[in-house]
Amino acid sequence: MEPERSHRVVLLTSSREELFDEILRLQKQNEILRQEVERLRGKLETPSKSKKESEKKSSGRSKPPHQWGRKAGHPGCTRPKPDHIDREVEQTLQTCPDCRQTLGAACDEMEHIQEDIVPSRVLVTRYRRKIYWCKNCRHKVDAPYAPDEVPNGYLGPMTLITMAILKYHHGLPGNKIRELLAGMSGLKVTEGAIAQALQRMAHWLNVEADEILKALRQAPHLHMDETGWKVNGVNDWLWTAVNERLAYYRIDRSRGSKVAKDILGESFEGILITDFFLAYNKLSLRQQKCLVHLLRELRECRARDGPQDYVGPYRKLRRIISDAFRLNEERASMTRLVFRRRVERLKKRLLDFSCAVYTNKDWKRLSGRLLKHQKQILAFLDVPGLPADNNAAERAIRPQVIIRNRSFQNRTQKGAQAQSVLTSLLHTFKLRGENPLPALQRAYLYHRQ
Repeated sequence: MEPERSHRVVLLTSSREELFDEILRLQKQNEILRQEVERLRGKLETPSKSKKESEKKSSGRSKPPHQWGRKAGHPGCTRPKPDHIDREVEQTLQTCPDCRQTLGAACDEMEHIQEDIVPSRVLVTRYRRKIYWCKNCRHKVDAPYAPDEVPNGYLGPMTLITMAILKYHHGLPGNKIRELLAGMSGLKVTEGAIAQALQRMAHWLNVEADEILKALRQAPHLHMDETGWKVNGVNDWLWTAVNERLAYYRIDRSRGSKVAKDILGESFEGILITDFFLAYNKLSLRQQKCLVHLLRELRECRARDGPQDYVGPYRKLRRIISDAFRLNEERASMTRLVFRRRVERLKKRLLDFSCAVYTNKDWKRLSGRLLKHQKQILAFLDVPGLPADNNAAERAIRPQVIIRNRSFQNRTQKGAQAQSVLTSLLHTFKLRGENPLPALQRAYLYHRQ
């Protein structure tokens, strides 16, 4: 007998109470199954939480993101010993500190090397330049300036450069610089004198910043970004153009494309790496749009829109970008023909994704952007060594954002010009791994004298 037919026979032979019990049992089982289906459906639609968030929710307190220190088995790291000794101090003992017994010759010794800072002091120098009468030329001639002399300057070159580093690299305000100079060396200088000295210094070093700009215009690729700034309380913009070796800053009233065109000049033929700001769209040159900005915006839209009609296209675009990164890493392991074929396949996938019809409002906007910048999303696959992100400009502009958040930025246009010039030089030395003290001293004295 078939199972379904036997089940009907059992129901026909059951009493009324047994049928009611069977109905209640089936209703309860149906409710349990319905709840299980809803739970599994919500698990599929809701983005999976990370392990860190789950542990934080379960324990009620946050855990450290990783274990501090080096991994097990790695060699230890200690401070290297100095390559020279400036002072020797020998400690001896005549009697035992416990029983007062007279001690003989030492049987062993312990060595301890310590590094310390010598307290600085103000070095006051009087320069005397002799004046001579030339019988042949029939006029007076002066002796040249000393190698470390600042003409008509009351502060020496090392003091000026130290103030520039403290202000434009470490972000200290004028009152803190004044207190630091007075406390460390006893040099007394006012905040106004510091500001005016740095402005004069930037005036003479502006030619060095122009040389940096000329070199950047000849670079094969360039990163560019901008952020808000204030000059005497009026909204301005701080622009930066950087690559792996050079950095250039400019403070301007405009955020339009004319500033970017003026910085790049007519001779720039490289590739510009930027975010999706509209001002860069008017530049008629090759570009690579920052994929880090794109992925960050995708995550923000995902957290705002929810999983209903956003997650599917989100995962599809993430997969395209991940495949592009992986293909770029495997470039050297395949032939040029195979690599170009896979690049064209990726570009076709991106074009099909951009041309699809979406109901989500964010995907309507993002698909239009992808279609508009179709050639600028995967440009890093066409040029070996081209970065796919604008992180270099982000890192270059980050210290200025910190200075902006804890200061009034600049009070005058001369101060803004000094900020641009000296920041360009200091960040260029940082990218090159050079000590700015001797380099800036040579450059400033050369132009000043």
